[in-house]
Amino acid sequence: LSLFGGLIPALIGGNKAMMDTLVGATVKKEDDPEEDPVTSLDPTLRDKSNKPFRKYVDSSGATGPDLPGSALLFAKEKIPLVDVIAVIGRIADVNSIADWKDLPSTKRGFVSISPPMWLPRKAYKVNIRKAKWLGWPVDPKTGEPIGGQELKKAEEARISKKGAVIGDAALDAIWDTWALGASISTPDKVANALKNYRRDPSTLNLNGLTLSAFAGRSVTGLAALTFIAIQVIAFGTLFIGPALRSFFDIDIGFGAIGDCDPTTCISINPFK
Repeated sequence: LSLFGGLIPALIGGNKAMMDTLVGATVKKEDDPEEDPVTSLDPTLRDKSNKPFRKYVDSSGATGPDLPGSALLFAKEKIPLVDVIAVIGRIADVNSIADWKDLPSTKRGFVSISPPMWLPRKAYKVNIRKAKWLGWPVDPKTGEPIGGQELKKAEEARISKKGAVIGDAALDAIWDTWALGASISTPDKVANALKNYRRDPSTLNLNGLTLSAFAGRSVTGLAALTFIAIQVIAFGTLFIGPALRSFFDIDIGFGAIGDCDPTTCISINPFK
C-alpha cells in the first residue's frame, strides 16, 4: 500500500514535471501562485503594477522567421527571432537584468561580505518587459541588423514600445543561456553567458546565443536522462528482473532476487 499509494504517484508526478521542463512548458495562470511578497525571493511581487508583466505569453504576434536552430531547444512554442531581438535589445550588460545588490536574497540576514544575489526567472521576465529599448542589435561581422532591414522596418516600432508584448518562449531561451536549468540566476553566470553573444550594447552573435541556449537546455536533458536511468535500474532490480526470472526463466540481470531454473534459464544478462 505504501509503495503504490505513495511512491508510484510521486514518480508519475515527477516524470510529468520532467517532461514539462524538457519541452519548456510553464504553468499558464492569470494569477501567480500565492506567495508572500515579504518572504519571496522575487522583488517584483511587491509592486502590484507588475502583475500584467507576469502573465504567460504564448504568442506576441511577431512576424518573420524563428530563431535559427530553435528546434534543438525543444520549446513548447515557437521562438520568433523578433521576440529574441526584443529581449536582447533591452540588455546592455549584466546590470540590465536586475539591480543585483538590492535583491531580497541580499537582505536575508546572511553574515557575509558578499551576500547571495539570486534572481528568480519570473522576476527576470518582468524586468526585461519593463526595461528601456536600447536599439535593434546588429551582426558583429557585417554590421547589418539581425534578421535584415525588412524585419527591422516591420517590427521595430512595435517591440521598442514600453511594455511591448514578448513571448515567454524567447525569454526562457535566453534565460537558459546562463541559468543552465536552474530556477534562479546569479550575476557571474549572466555576465559569463553574455560574453558569448552580447559583448557590447549594439551587437548580437546569433550563433553564439543559439549554442549557449542549447548548452543550457542540454544540462536539463542530461539531468532527465540520469533520472530515467535511476528509475530503470530501480524498477528492474525490484520488479522486472525478479518477475522474469521467477515466471519465465529469463535472466536479464538487475539484481539476484527471484529464482531462475538453472536447467531451463535463458540468460541475456548484459552484466555477465
